[in-house]
Amino acid sequence: MPKKGNGIGKRCTGTSHKQGGKKNKQLLRTKFLNRHVDQVWEDIRRPSSEVHQPGKVGPVGTTAKVELDEDTPGFGKFYCLACSRYFINAQAHADHDATKPHKRKLKMLLTTARPHNQKDADKAGGLGAADNGPKLRSMDMVEE
Repeated sequence: MPKKGNGIGKRCTGTSHKQGGKKNKQLLRTKFLNRHVDQVWEDIRRPSSEVHQPGKVGPVGTTAKVELDEDTPGFGKFYCLACSRYFINAQAHADHDATKPHKRKLKMLLTTARPHNQKDADKAGGLGAADNGPKLRSMDMVEE
């Protein structure tokens, strides 16, 4: 009886083995769930009283979840500012703080110069504030 499947040396058809069966829309949707590097860079340098709103968890500019939000892990109480992640409990948050990816990201945020943001991109694209040059003569001189 012949063997079912693609045979030796043939690739699987259908979903890509690298994406784990996820569709392109799902992969693109996760792109904007986390805060961008320039937002996190600013949050790291501000005092925590400016970053966190009273009675709420999560930095200003995110959805600023209410403290007991059922939709976030751990009801939104355990948040890593550098990685923009919520954790189930304090132990999971402490374990995350000891991981290499967290330490790398924290080091990168604390030691690098300010990352580019939308204001820089607009200025580079010629969309900044209008520069009309210095005034050549004032209105008082015109009336005389």
